Amino acid sequence: MSLCDDLRANAAGIAALPEGDLDRETFFAHARGCSGCMEALREGEKLVAALASAELPPPSRRALRRASAPILAELTPSRWPLRAAAAVAAFAIPILFSHHRDLEGWAAALLVLTLATALSATAGTLHAGAWVALAASAGLAIGAGGIPGFADTGPGLATRVGVDCLALELAGAAVATALVLWRAGANAAFPAATAAAGALAAQAALHLACTAHAQAPHLWVFHVGGVAAAALAGWMLQRRLYLSSVRS
Repeated sequence: MSLCDDLRANAAGIAALPEGDLDRETFFAHARGCSGCMEALREGEKLVAALASAELPPPSRRALRRASAPILAELTPSRWPLRAAAAVAAFAIPILFSHHRDLEGWAAALLVLTLATALSATAGTLHAGAWVALAASAGLAIGAGGIPGFADTGPGLATRVGVDCLALELAGAAVATALVLWRAGANAAFPAATAAAGALAAQAALHLACTAHAQAPHLWVFHVGGVAAAALAGWMLQRRLYLSSVRS
């Protein structure tokens, strides 16, 4: 490649350089004696001028919202007290609706409630919050009743009680999610983690209130299953809220 070919390939970039730039002055010194390079430089100047005068359309409201959401989340005061209160509210629901309370299980129940409260308070910060809640739910089930199929795992499902347990866990998840959605808004709700934490808090209360809390099949189907169902429902809601914000 000749010197002229090399210079002409960079003519537009040279034209964009400020007056007095060494590369620009070197190009001009050559172009004064080379009509082809001078023509390429003039074309480059026209291109730079056209780009400078071009007006881009303003960003859409959707683009502005998506760009500002992370910044606003950083600037917004922490909502952990609200999220913690949501988990406590979910814990209270089974206690309020039950007349059977195993007072010996308070230590385990309060430990799980503490974890559920922490998961709810950090929803959005801990991306695997729903999975941690599900693992904690399984851990509580193992500690209370064991694993179905092994010895001393309890007699059965206790289906009639189980339906109530499942409903109470889903109610706890719904109350926790609704409370955060109401006070914090859709962008800060993180329904998957919030719902799973709410259901886990309700499961902690059921460790005290459920008459079948030592039966492994019942625990895995209705207690752990309730947390899993709440996490799935929260994830579906979270996805729907995200798609709605993208389309608007």
